Amino acid sequence: MSTAALPDPQGWRAAAAARVELFQTLDAGCRIGFIARSSPAQMLVWEAGASGTDVQVAPFPGYGNSGLDLLLAANDDAMGDIVEAARGPLFDVLRAGIRSGSVVCYMLRRRCDLEARGYEELLEALGFAFMGACR
Repeated sequence: MSTAALPDPQGWRAAAAARVELFQTLDAGCRIGFIARSSPAQMLVWEAGASGTDVQVAPFPGYGNSGLDLLLAANDDAMGDIVEAARGPLFDVLRAGIRSGSVVCYMLRRRCDLEARGYEELLEALGFAFMGACR
């Protein structure tokens, strides 16, 4: 497998549809990106909209210019498992990757802002428990 291979966009869309409860609370315009750490030229993006979650492949212009709220960056070691899990237990695989360090989750917005935009369930699914006051 090429180190630049991202999961299939249709599989990524199916993963969002299978876990609709994680995406239905997101404000329209919320964006979650995924890149291969070794070859970050392209990103796969989930974007919340009024009619559901859209998926697109786009150039990755860098962290600050990406327009993302969250960015998941996977090592080559994790890419095969993630590609295979895209139409199955994707969030279990992403969570395990985050725990092991093979997937890094960059929060590009303040945690309070993410919570206000509806990210609580999705962050919990990725293994980020929220406790205490945010403000």
